[in-house]
This record gives sequence, structure tokens and C-alpha cells, in this order.
Amino acid sequence: MSSASAAAELLAVANDPKHSESGGGHGAKGVDFSRIWAVFRMMELEKANEPDFLILFESVQDVAELDSVTAPTRAKVYQVKKKDSGTWTWSILTGTVEPKAPSSKAAKAKAALPKFPKAPDFKKVPESVLGKLHLSLNAFTALPVEGIFLSNQGCDFPLESGGSTATTMPCSLADLAAGHVQLLTDAFASLSPGGPPPDLTRVKLQKVAIHPDNLNAPAIEAALDLLNERSPGHAGQAKAFVESLVMKISPLTRRTDTCLSFAELVKERGFSRGSFIAALAALEAVPDRNALFNDWMNQLQTEGVDFMTISSVRVAATRAQRDRLTGGTDVSREIDDFSDAWIAANPPTSKLRPYVEAALTELKAQFIAHRDNDLMARFVMRAITKCVDPN
Repeated sequence: MSSASAAAELLAVANDPKHSESGGGHGAKGVDFSRIWAVFRMMELEKANEPDFLILFESVQDVAELDSVTAPTRAKVYQVKKKDSGTWTWSILTGTVEPKAPSSKAAKAKAALPKFPKAPDFKKVPESVLGKLHLSLNAFTALPVEGIFLSNQGCDFPLESGGSTATTMPCSLADLAAGHVQLLTDAFASLSPGGPPPDLTRVKLQKVAIHPDNLNAPAIEAALDLLNERSPGHAGQAKAFVESLVMKISPLTRRTDTCLSFAELVKERGFSRGSFIAALAALEAVPDRNALFNDWMNQLQTEGVDFMTISSVRVAATRAQRDRLTGGTDVSREIDDFSDAWIAANPPTSKLRPYVEAALTELKAQFIAHRDNDLMARFVMRAITKCVDPN
């Protein structure tokens, strides 16, 4: 298989509307889930030191992952679905009726195939989650491809080895109990009459720990780990890094026009490792907030603020940073907003102590339940942020 034929095949499949999932299928929150997971996946690939990667959006299913931006040799195709609660049912994922488990061990030993009162109905299979995934995989003949159904919620299907998918994920469809495997084999075969037997080892079920009400947290944690390893001085900007990546890929998820070449497809709907590294390099160019914070603390101490207060403010700043990385609270955001407004009306002066103490007086009057050290730490952090990014 040449890289040219692989790229041409992927372009052809991407231009076929049968194999894309434009809009994510779950509204704005579902689209956000897909974008955040894609950023999380980029962090995984980069931490694994993959030499190259390309993430394509709304091209083949929800997300397609290639091992190269110029000469792909393999691909993964993802159906990425958010579910607020509960588990995924067999009927939703497959479009068929789930086989009933044998009532006893003896019956199980005799039951090689599921029992139905009538022949299984496969009419809903083409529009089912796994049916669409299988059809997309079948569209490829040159490029090796596997499909993954990925969600924040799992499913509870029996495995041939015992146990269930609820506690054993990821796993392939070939790992399911014999009756379930046979039913899926027949169901997928009905989608391509006369074609080769379906390969259930190519389709996997995977669960990811992303909560619908706190989508960013796992990606921020992954970014924090990566930045601590690659750029420790900018680890405090993990949240901003994740948000910037989400903003960069958001337009890519809304483009559905037919592309005339693989290069155009990459440009219109792709985010490569090169783009990821460029975003990381852009972060390096941003002044180090931690260094600026230390400068402010040192100057305040030089101007007469006692050592114990400085130490307490440093500890409070660490707590505030952890809080900010997890999204913060309503009150912490109110303190930030109040500080921003005060800073806008009172630009920093060369003497920091009277400036910070004047702000602290206003903050204490507004937020009487908070300790001085916490308020001072949050104010200084906001003042530094405004110095780094006035907008």
C-alpha cells in the first residue's frame, strides 16, 4: 500500500456523507465532549512520543486518527458519544434485540446460538452506532483501519471469558459471548451481502473518564502532566493551553464541504502533531506567570511585608491555582472579576506594597468571609495575568 493510495482512499471515504457524523449527534454539549476528548487524545499521543499524528474531525465518523499527516499507514475511526447517565443498551448500539442468557449452566453449554421466536430483524442496523462504524471500516480496502466506540458511559454485555464489558474495557466485539458475536456477525454481514465475513476484532468498545458536567478536567490534568515534563515553568497555564487547543479545533468540526485533495482535507478538518507542537511553542513565548509571581513576592518583601505573610500568600496562591485548574467556584470567579475591575481602574504602580494593600482593603470589604492571605494571593495572580495578557 502506497501512502498516495492510502491518502486517496481516506479522501474518498471522507467525501462520502454516509461516513461522517456532522454536528456530533448530541447537540452542543456532545460536540464539546468530542472536542475535549480529542485534545485529551493529543496529550496521550504526545506523551507516548508518537513521531507524528493527524486528527481529522467530522470526516470519517466523529473523529479519525492517522499515524502521519503526509503518509498515513494506519487509522483509527471513532464514534465519540456523550451520555449523561446510565449505560448504553444493546439495541441502541447495534439496532438488534439482545440475545437472552441461558437460564442454567447446562442450557448454556447447549446454546451455541441465541434463540429468537423469529428471525432477527436487521432493519435498524445500518443506522445504529456500531452499524455505522462497521460500514465505515468496510469502506476501506487499502488502509488498515480499526473502529472504536468511545463514551463516558459504558455498557453491560457478557464476555465469552466471563464477566462483562461493564468491568472489562476496552475490549473488542469479538470478545463478547458467543451468542452476541454470532448475532453481530449476521447483523453486519447483512450490511454487505456477498462481502467478506465481518471482522469483529476491528471494532472496540472503550470508556473514558470525562464527566459531562466537568468536561475539561481530564484534559487539563493531562496537559499539566505534559507541561510539568516538557515546560515546568508553564505548568500553571495548563487550563489556558487546553482552552486554546479547543478554540483552535472548534472551526474544524464545523466544515463539511467536499475537499478536492487530501492536503485540502488536512487543512480544512485536520489538526496535526505539528500544529500541536506549534501551540506548545506559542505557550513557551508567553511570560512565565510563576516567575512574575515570585518577582512580586520578592518586591513586596523588600518593601516591608513580613516573611510570614509572604509565605502564607505563596501557600494560598498554590491553593488558588489548583482551584483554577479544576474550573474554580462561583465565589472565586467573583473575586477574580472584582480584582479585574479594580485593576482596570487602578493600574499597577512602581511601589507594589501600597498598591496591593489598597486593593486588599477593597476586597476585604466585599468578601468578608475570606482570609487576607487568600484575597491577596488571588489579587496578585489576577494583576500578573493582566500584565501578561491585558485582553
